[in-house]
Amino acid sequence: MTSPTGPDPDRPQGQPGWAPPPGQQPGPGYGQQQPPQQYGQGYGYPNAPAGYGQAPGGQRPGQVTAAAVIGVVIGGLGTLGGLLTLFAIGAVFEIDALLGILALLSFASAVVLLVGGIQVLRGQEPRLLLLGSYASIALQLLYLLWGLVQDEGFVFTGLLGFVLPILIVVLLRTEQSRQYFAARGQSV
Repeated sequence: MTSPTGPDPDRPQGQPGWAPPPGQQPGPGYGQQQPPQQYGQGYGYPNAPAGYGQAPGGQRPGQVTAAAVIGVVIGGLGTLGGLLTLFAIGAVFEIDALLGILALLSFASAVVLLVGGIQVLRGQEPRLLLLGSYASIALQLLYLLWGLVQDEGFVFTGLLGFVLPILIVVLLRTEQSRQYFAARGQSV
């Protein structure tokens, strides 16, 4: 029902049976149906494709995240150990010049692992993380050889420092990781 002054307050606009007062037109958009939003469309962007707002290449696989976190952890610990070694670098060189050079190279490798891991977590290329891993593997082999030549024996931390960079390389070289980086226009 309508009154001469406007719509009936007992019957709200938009309800079936409501009509504007005689001689007046309905407001803009009245009676027009809005198309339903599809699941997955971006919030507030009715024409946005499904998945709008996601990073290119989809979500980062767990292998890539694990490799980056391992790189950050061993890179951070190696950098801390390298900084402590820098304070005593003179004593290290007095023990053995080769050991001093290996300590400096290990520090550099740890910094590269740390920065490379952070870059991968930020969505950048894994090249630096891979290079740091390869350098760390090579340095661990040299430490192992130095220990055998100097009769230092087997050191567990050397094994751990050897296995973790290999794990980083393996995780970054999986098919799922390769597809993730390829979808982002990056190479592994």
